[in-house]
Amino acid sequence: MTDFPASFPDDAPLQIPSYLLENDDPEALFSRLQRVVIHLGLLQNEAVEDLDISFRDFVILATLRKEPAPHQLPVSQIAAYVLRPMGSISQALDRVEQAGWVERSADPTDRRKVLVSLTTEGISFTDKALASYGDTRKRVFKRLNSAELSAIDASITTLLGALDADYEEHQS
Repeated sequence: MTDFPASFPDDAPLQIPSYLLENDDPEALFSRLQRVVIHLGLLQNEAVEDLDISFRDFVILATLRKEPAPHQLPVSQIAAYVLRPMGSISQALDRVEQAGWVERSADPTDRRKVLVSLTTEGISFTDKALASYGDTRKRVFKRLNSAELSAIDASITTLLGALDADYEEHQS
C-alpha cells in the first residue's frame, strides 16, 4: 500500500544532515521539502492505517466530503483536484465504490459524464477518517505557534501556486 516505513527504529537517534539545514542553498530547499513529503506520507498513512484504506483513496473521499451536499463531483474534476490521471482515479473509485463509500451515476445534464457521490456510509467513514487525520495534524501543529503556522501557510500557498502553474504548463 505504501513505500513509507511504518515507523523509525526506537534506538536510532534522529540525525538531520547539515545540508538540509543550510538556508542559503536553493537546492537545500527542495531537499527540505522532500523530507517534509516523507514526514507527511508517514503521518498520513498513520492516520488511516486502522481504517482499511490507503491515504491516496482517502483523499478522494475527503475531497467529496468537502463539497456541499450531495457531496458529488464529476470524475474528471476529482482527478484534477487530486492530481491523478483518469486511469488511477477509476481504479481508486472501483475500490471505494466496492467498499460502499461512493456511488457513480450518469450526469443528468450530460450523460457522457460520470458523477461520484458519497453514500451515507461513505460520509460516516470519511468523517471518522477526517477526525483521525485531524488528530494527527494537531499533534504536529501543537509544536508551532500561530505566527509560525500563518507564515508557513502563506509560504506554502505561494509555493503551491507556483507548483500548480508548472503542473498545468507541463501537462499539455
